[in-house]
Amino acid sequence: MSARPSSAFLLVLALLCLLSLMSCAKPSSVADKASQENQTLANISQTNEPADFDAMSDEEADAWFAAEATDGKISLTIGATNIQVEYADTAQKRQLGLMFRRQLCEDCGMLFKFDSPRIGSIWMKNTYIGLDLAYIDEQGTIVDIEQLQAHNLTPVKSSSVVLYALEMNQGWFAKQDIRVGDTVAMLP
Repeated sequence: MSARPSSAFLLVLALLCLLSLMSCAKPSSVADKASQENQTLANISQTNEPADFDAMSDEEADAWFAAEATDGKISLTIGATNIQVEYADTAQKRQLGLMFRRQLCEDCGMLFKFDSPRIGSIWMKNTYIGLDLAYIDEQGTIVDIEQLQAHNLTPVKSSSVVLYALEMNQGWFAKQDIRVGDTVAMLP
């Protein structure tokens, strides 16, 4: 999305992935398990990159992201549509956004709140799925709805000053008959 996650945040993410993956592995001994942990930690500290999501199976990646998405959810209402989405309420969550996801459930998404009202700008670096993006102003009015293509590094800017961005599956807003000018209620 807009910026690279911090090294400390990436290390925490990598360690969470490691723990998740290691619970599935069945090393033959405690020594083997310790050796695997040490090698993985050495690899992470050398690269300062998150665990290799490309090497994960879709099921492993889905399980990891599902665990990450359980806290930090927020309920929103747009017209007659009620949704519960992930809330990117820290700089690290905003930086990571929906990167590395291979799929998103039908009514899943992520709400971003910028530090202050501004012209919004979002890109799709390391984002594997197409998304719809709604830019929302301080009053909760949707000012833009854009379709974003996976891996497109071209920044998509809002047409006016906004405080929020809501990313959903591509085509979600059209399916729900949600349009520019509609109001989003229950924003933080």
